Amino acid sequence: MERICLTEINKSYQNKQILKNLTFNIQGSFGLLGPNGAGKTTLMRILTTLVPPDSGEIKMNDNTSWKDQNIVRSYIGYLPQHFSLYKNVTVVECLLHLAVLKGIEKSKAKLEIDSLLEEVNLQEHKKKKIKQLSGGMLRRVGIAQALLGNPRLLIVDEPTVGLDIEERVRFRNLLRKLGRNRIILISTHIVEDVEMTCDYIGILKEGEIIFTGKKEDLKAIVKGKIKEELLTMDEADALQNQVISLKQQEDKCLVRYFNEAQDEQSDVSPTIEDAYLYLTKKGE
Repeated sequence: MERICLTEINKSYQNKQILKNLTFNIQGSFGLLGPNGAGKTTLMRILTTLVPPDSGEIKMNDNTSWKDQNIVRSYIGYLPQHFSLYKNVTVVECLLHLAVLKGIEKSKAKLEIDSLLEEVNLQEHKKKKIKQLSGGMLRRVGIAQALLGNPRLLIVDEPTVGLDIEERVRFRNLLRKLGRNRIILISTHIVEDVEMTCDYIGILKEGEIIFTGKKEDLKAIVKGKIKEELLTMDEADALQNQVISLKQQEDKCLVRYFNEAQDEQSDVSPTIEDAYLYLTKKGE
């Protein structure tokens, strides 16, 4: 399996350290979670070679160094959170232009675009102008342009922001499929996106990596530490920052919360969200 190895990556802006000695591996379908301000965007910019780290090293498992920018950029497909396209051209015209900018021969690009439009379910919309597309369709065009040249690493920043429920589900399924034969890195603060699309997870907090591993390993951290009970609002309020979620049920609430007295016999199945909240709130 291909992997990207990060070793002691540091980055500061205006005397403020944003990333602190990051050392971990990215492989398979990898979800990067973290609160706003954790350093996710800075790490994305480093991985896409837009900015260099202050110190540390990044390598692909074939020993390609991130210092070899031209080689690394040929490996990468990138869909940023804020993605804009030429509004008065068709989907095909837009993708063809971007393919030429990537250095793909025009005849090969036409064949590749046709295949990609099929893959992202836009074949019937290929003659529409960009300005006529819905938000979900635009994100799929964005994925198609990121896949031009068949990159070994696909980086997607906040993939489902602004999408309705139906488009969000469709887009997650597409990302899941695309992660079968390449490294795909998804950076988000939406835990559900990672739960539905990724096999591996990394959690950033205040510039430090506080977890990397498989989803099952993350959920195991809070096994026996979660309780669900029907409580009054006053009882729920007394739990303060232990509460994970509240669901109103007539005059009471079904409260999901962290149980300090660990109970390994608990029948409450932990989720990625439970473990994420447990790790990111720890120490607050």
